[in-house]
Amino acid sequence: MIDCFKQAAAISDQILTELLPIIKPGTKEKTIAQKIKELATHYKSPNLAFKTLVASGKRAAEPHALPTNKQLQPGEMVFVDFGVKVNGFCSDITRTFFLGPITKKQKKIYQIVKESQQLAIKKVAAGVNVSEIDKTARNYIKKHNYGKYFIHSTGHGIRKHVHVKPRIHYKETYKLKAGEVISIEPAIYIKNWGGIRIEDMVLLTKTGAEVLTKFEKGIMVLE
Repeated sequence: MIDCFKQAAAISDQILTELLPIIKPGTKEKTIAQKIKELATHYKSPNLAFKTLVASGKRAAEPHALPTNKQLQPGEMVFVDFGVKVNGFCSDITRTFFLGPITKKQKKIYQIVKESQQLAIKKVAAGVNVSEIDKTARNYIKKHNYGKYFIHSTGHGIRKHVHVKPRIHYKETYKLKAGEVISIEPAIYIKNWGGIRIEDMVLLTKTGAEVLTKFEKGIMVLE
């Protein structure tokens, strides 16, 4: 099982790497989603874990935005959220890119989301209550005055379905167990501006946690 998760995560990383050249002004959101499907098939994982999400510009304020025929424009942010399956086990990854030049606000919010995710991942360990992980990410975003723009949980369990228990949320009381795989995906969504989300898969080990999705998380400006 763990090997399947790792293979699925590695395929997702590779797909993102090969996707970068087409994430540019003029490309349609649906074209990006179609390319993900083609690459997944190429890597012998034709069954995607869920419907690929692609949203650019102001549409990125919608957490579950399906791709449209909208063309990417200079200066926009674009998030891509997808997963593949290996022997039925899912991957799940989200990255947000910028079609330069990047603004100060985009850079600031990206850094807040990235740092909140890093802090949350550091809290992940067997025996830890999921509420503490959510509070860690949420409180960091609140400290920077964007708390009301983080409108979903910090993550969820992943198995043969991409969304399973536990829900990583401050109202939950579940304690994590070794061998489980969860997502950590804090985000900030601002209506009529856009949104930024960073998501990784994390494996609970007996001694801590291992991030399975390895794709770069630094600010990426694709011009």
